[in-house]
Amino acid sequence: MKVRSVAKSVIIGFTGAATILAANCNDGKAVKLVRAYSQIVACKDNHIIFQDGTKMLYDDGRTKSFWQLLNQPDIEDMFYYPYPRGRGSFAPPKGDPGRIRHEPLFRKIYGDSAAAVKRNLVTINWFGKLVRVTRVNGVAKHLMAVQRELRALPKSYWKFLSPIGGTFTWRYIAGTKRLSVHSFGAAIDINVKYSAYWRWSRGRGYSNQIPHEIVEIFERHGFIWGGKWKHYDTMHFEYRPELF
Repeated sequence: MKVRSVAKSVIIGFTGAATILAANCNDGKAVKLVRAYSQIVACKDNHIIFQDGTKMLYDDGRTKSFWQLLNQPDIEDMFYYPYPRGRGSFAPPKGDPGRIRHEPLFRKIYGDSAAAVKRNLVTINWFGKLVRVTRVNGVAKHLMAVQRELRALPKSYWKFLSPIGGTFTWRYIAGTKRLSVHSFGAAIDINVKYSAYWRWSRGRGYSNQIPHEIVEIFERHGFIWGGKWKHYDTMHFEYRPELF
């Protein structure tokens, strides 16, 4: 059962923003959102508060099925599955950490339309190919930092990284009416040739060829990996620093 937190208010400081007040949604998860995204300045009275003064409900208090978590999530639901890290985190997944996304939150942060997102896209060179990603929240800078570390790996690893499957594309996730994080320029698909996707598996079960060293580099810079989803997508990385 979903239980709403009613803890007392606390003062929390974080780099790059003023001291904030978190109340009612002080469950440790809302604080991660504030620290992860510069657009969010507080969580108070069960609402996320943005720099422009607008608010968004944090926790609707509803108990949900898996389908409802995917298609009718609130912000708090995004933390339903803890994102695993470390040596033991590469076993076949039992949950979908990071697949639950409150779309209005991402529209607010990155842009509510393709045109709005495009205004913040920048071009970077990814292993010799020019691609577009968002500069919002430093995503482009984080991805370049990822690339610098990846280039330090033996060249035998590079085949997994290029040619890439794609970055920015305003589109729905296959088989859904939910926007992909690619729509916000905050995701990258690496080489499709060495990737596995649950919709392609025809019931064969989980498989993966992406080396753990690659995944761990992405994670160090705030990107989660679709290979840690039960509904796996091993080419896919998206910027979700609130899950770390």
